[in-house]
Amino acid sequence: MNRLVFSLIIITGLLAACHNSKESRPVAKVYDKYLYESDLQNIFLTNVNPEDSILIAKAYIEKWVQTQLLLKQAENNLSDKEKNVAHQLEDYRASLLIHKYEQVYVNQKLDTLVKDSEIEQYYYANKDNFVLSEPIVKALFIKLRKEAPQTPKIREIYRSKRQDDIQLLDNLAYQAAIYYDFFNDKWIPFSVITRQLPYSIDDIRQAFSRQYIELEDGSFIYLVSLREVKEQGEIAPLTYITNEIKQLIINSRKQNLIDQLERNLLIKAKDDRNFEIYK
Repeated sequence: MNRLVFSLIIITGLLAACHNSKESRPVAKVYDKYLYESDLQNIFLTNVNPEDSILIAKAYIEKWVQTQLLLKQAENNLSDKEKNVAHQLEDYRASLLIHKYEQVYVNQKLDTLVKDSEIEQYYYANKDNFVLSEPIVKALFIKLRKEAPQTPKIREIYRSKRQDDIQLLDNLAYQAAIYYDFFNDKWIPFSVITRQLPYSIDDIRQAFSRQYIELEDGSFIYLVSLREVKEQGEIAPLTYITNEIKQLIINSRKQNLIDQLERNLLIKAKDDRNFEIYK
């Protein structure tokens, strides 16, 4: 069987040279079903080398054979009632067509511009829905080699909030740090930082109360300065969920467009007497 399939693959790999042939030759057979060369012509990507074309054809043929074997098994073992899938197919076709039309309609009508005022209004009207599932922080994180000449100075000033110290720290960290991020104006999940640390932090509340975390691991020093903290269970800051709210507003607009479409169709059909519900 493998030898036969491989031989057929070689034929398949030469399909590009067969376009002028009037007859399409079979490349596989399962019971009374055939797969032809012409069935494979559209599966190949452009600019694919012959070796990859052979692999693509081989996978397609093997999948076709498997499908036909399963289909034959199903036809032999299911009752006529079980094999009657016309109703399901019609329901699926209807759902698929409706979904595609709704997508086209929404894409034509949807306004994706969301104003800041709309985001703020949505946030304050639904604040209780935006409870944090994990702690978030604005923080500074540095990973250093112990022997780096800049390390003592960095340890001295990384807690400082003075602008000149922050500028100096920025310069020194870029020279010496293995890893350096300053999330001073951006909320991030605290887990983004803890994943970088060599040890787990068992008491997060204690770490938050200290505001500073210093760990050592072999040749490295890890420094964390927590500038702002929001704990799990608190309401998320607006800036942290702005994109989420924007997407919620757009999704609501999509649903409103679909609802409006359905109402308009029903009203027009009723006015035109295109449907009737019998009692």
